[in-house]
Amino acid sequence: MQGAPVTEYSRRVAAELTAEALEILSGRYVGVLSTLSRGGPTLACVWYGIHEGDIVISTPSGRRKDRNVQADARVAFLVDGRGLDHTTTGLGYRGVEIRGIAAMHPDPQAAVRRLIVARYLDPITPEYQSRMIDSERAIIRITPDRVRTWDYTRGR
Repeated sequence: MQGAPVTEYSRRVAAELTAEALEILSGRYVGVLSTLSRGGPTLACVWYGIHEGDIVISTPSGRRKDRNVQADARVAFLVDGRGLDHTTTGLGYRGVEIRGIAAMHPDPQAAVRRLIVARYLDPITPEYQSRMIDSERAIIRITPDRVRTWDYTRGR
């Protein structure tokens, strides 16, 4: 496991994903991952999963997200669960923001990656299965320390 040195920020107690957050996160939305680089925040749209209470994201090894997390483990993750009923007469959207500490993990058998991909592609084709094994990827595991939800379908 790799990540930034332990700081006051990373010593915070991990936050639980609430039932409301899990309900939103269970949708097939695309998440937005924010990592820190020397130039400031870097955003990336990503597929994600939930594994053992953490957000998991697959990324090519050695790429910007991987390098940024290794240099500074503080991240933010956002899911905008905007509904199709977002109209001029009503606000039909909800979402979740997670701030936390990320760590890089190997995924040699692509087990976690399969968990992520299965949320979006069901069934996973044999061609995609072989691509998952052949590509060198790592897993970003985000341990939440702050979880915030909003739900304008309920007026808040």
